[in-house]
Amino acid sequence: MIIDCHAHIGKAIILEYWWVIDASVERILKLEEKAGVDKVVVFPVHYPPDKYPEANKEVANAATRYPDKIIPFAKVAASHPEAHEHLLEAVEQYGVKGLKLHATEGFPTREIMNILLDHGLPLIIHTDDSKGPFQLVPLIRAYPDVTIIIAHLGSYIFNYYHQLQAIYLASRYDNVYLDTSVGSSLHRNLVRAIEEAGAEKILFGSDAPEFHPAVERRKIEILDISDKEKRMILGENIRRILKI
Repeated sequence: MIIDCHAHIGKAIILEYWWVIDASVERILKLEEKAGVDKVVVFPVHYPPDKYPEANKEVANAATRYPDKIIPFAKVAASHPEAHEHLLEAVEQYGVKGLKLHATEGFPTREIMNILLDHGLPLIIHTDDSKGPFQLVPLIRAYPDVTIIIAHLGSYIFNYYHQLQAIYLASRYDNVYLDTSVGSSLHRNLVRAIEEAGAEKILFGSDAPEFHPAVERRKIEILDISDKEKRMILGENIRRILKI
């Protein structure tokens, strides 16, 4: 089974971002079908903090419409004073299977992490591109029983040294994983991640629809690793984490 662990739906309304997208669930599923992907983890695009509860409901509705294809994750702005309440609503009312955060929208709070811990849910986090993945060390150590997935192999903007930080964390801590979305464009570091952290710590992601899942999948398929390791990265690892 092929599972894309990183995709967005929704209509971005923060117009200063260069990655403004209008992504319907049907558009995402069309891309994933072309890439031969069986299931996809989906969370909202960027919204103002107060809009995330509404966006999480949209993701949940998409999962209801396509239960065999969509795995819903919530998104919140951790800096928002009611962020933990937004997350709890998404978990208890909408049945989301995890959380996506951008560190630039606020670093995870204890309230947020305790919800994930209590419900056995993973966190996908896009670290602050100005600080790098090492900012996660206190969080990783404080919550060893929460699976923490560092998005984009540690750097969305292809910062070589930030990706090395992420690789180190995945090799050092049992609860840290890396997703390959976009960041796997640095082929050398993707190879290094597998060598140092192991294929069992790497998760295929695309960041669709801004990036095509067929292209991102191909980056895994051309690696000089075993078929078993490719299957782990392309789906088996996230299946284990999500208990699918």
